[in-house]
Amino acid sequence: MKKILTITLGIAAVMSISSCKDEAYTEKYNNPSKTTTVSCDKLFSGVVWNGRTYGMQTYWGLCTFELPQIGAYSQVASHFTADTDYEGTGSYVSYDNDRWTNFYNDVAQYKLMKHTFESLDAAEQAKNQLYMDCATVWIYDELEKAIDLWGDVPFINACNIQISGNVADSKASYDDAATLYQMMLNGATVTTATEESVSYDGLGTLYSRIQSATAPAAFASQDLLFGGNKDAWARYALGLRARMALRISTQGPLTSLGQSTLNEVSSALANFSDDCVTGFADPSVVAFSYNDGNGMNWGGGWNEWARQYSRGTYKMFEILNIKDGDVMNHTTNVHIAGADPRAAVMYDASNGGVMHYLDYHEKFEDQLAKWQSEASYRYYAVVDSATFINNAYFMHPIMTKAEAYLTLAEAAQRGIISGSAETYFKAGVQASVDLYYAENAKSVFRTPVEKPDATEYINKLWADSSDKLQTICEQRWLHFSFLQPEQTYSEVRRTGYPKLEFRDFTGDASFEIPLPMDRIGYPQDEVNNNLDNMNAALSRLSNSNQYYNAIFWALPAGTWYTVNKLPY
Repeated sequence: MKKILTITLGIAAVMSISSCKDEAYTEKYNNPSKTTTVSCDKLFSGVVWNGRTYGMQTYWGLCTFELPQIGAYSQVASHFTADTDYEGTGSYVSYDNDRWTNFYNDVAQYKLMKHTFESLDAAEQAKNQLYMDCATVWIYDELEKAIDLWGDVPFINACNIQISGNVADSKASYDDAATLYQMMLNGATVTTATEESVSYDGLGTLYSRIQSATAPAAFASQDLLFGGNKDAWARYALGLRARMALRISTQGPLTSLGQSTLNEVSSALANFSDDCVTGFADPSVVAFSYNDGNGMNWGGGWNEWARQYSRGTYKMFEILNIKDGDVMNHTTNVHIAGADPRAAVMYDASNGGVMHYLDYHEKFEDQLAKWQSEASYRYYAVVDSATFINNAYFMHPIMTKAEAYLTLAEAAQRGIISGSAETYFKAGVQASVDLYYAENAKSVFRTPVEKPDATEYINKLWADSSDKLQTICEQRWLHFSFLQPEQTYSEVRRTGYPKLEFRDFTGDASFEIPLPMDRIGYPQDEVNNNLDNMNAALSRLSNSNQYYNAIFWALPAGTWYTVNKLPY
């Protein structure tokens, strides 16, 4: 057995999607008829806890996957132009595999919770509805991210063996990505491999029900994410529905659904009142610190062995209006004239107070020489040590007001919804400035930077833009940045903005991945344990090289970036 996860929050053991020899099941799994009864409130906590590694910033997620691979593809994270340019840290197979199995451990927990909930009588279901609804919002967020990385993935028939006890359920078929999107947006009744009819509510229903719910007394202690803030869960559901709707609204088979959903949610989204962020170190929520041994340690994720991925990039500096050689420090030159006000709390300057970015136009040996020329490898500007690296009270962005308003700005600019794109844009950028300064203000590492008035800068961004749509999309990318790199990767594949440039290693036989992936390849666990179903999914791809196939909502493969033909 590849992995069995024991939940330590008073929860029963659950299974990952990986399979094993049939004879192993009798010793690895409880007989479902004899399984100890578990409660929805505890299972709800487990669903959030299981998914934390990639659901928020953690050492493991940042170091192994989000910065070196996904951040490199969207160029929010720095990377040397070395031989493993598009292979993350050089071990993309094992780390992509971990990303996959982490998700399915979470799905297994959710499926157990759903089965437990549906086994209750009507009165008990009513008492536990809020737990079930919030867990579904969380798993839909994780499912959407899985789809956006891989395309078709197992879900309907995934992780059902712990419920059915049927060995056939250990090898799950892959669901069509667009169909899963439809299910999450509007709900669906589906039939499992064992002919069981299962209903999944859409995010619109979940939002309405959470919004009107009365939270049980135990909800605050069981809600690891928002500490019992039911309104934050409602905003999360609303914002997630808008995110999914925008993603499918520009091309692909679900554009009409995406556009109609954006129209449906636009009024509520325009009243998005606050960020949905979680600060696990905040004693009012859950008393975990950033290096507490529970796998958070986000400071290490940005600053330890993977630190080359936390340096300022050419594209980040371009969008922030920082020039190489600009002077900035945290005393006399806090703000660079003409630069984005977020720069002061997003980056620390290089040694000597000078801003340098890692330029992918340069040869590897030139980059390395600069890297090694300064003590502590500080030739290149690094993500801010107070805001991110040493911030024990860091707030993990789950859904933000800035994203909501920039969603409305893009939808208005494209003519999908009514309203002023300019007004939404300015509100969105201001909300992004507010979020980054709120992150900095939480830190006790050094005196927080006083937030400047960003009005003039934001007005100039809009007034000087010759392509309003591009400017909106660039600001969405900048807002997500290295805080939510999976979102930047999705957004740039969907829109082609910002305009990224990559080196082309095509023709060099030593490169398995000569250009950035349009989708992540299916992991080794599936090769080992679910090969037939994986091959069925691969057979539906148009390109025999699985890395170079567009997700259904994305621009055609290879068209979301340009190729750098400079000799190296």
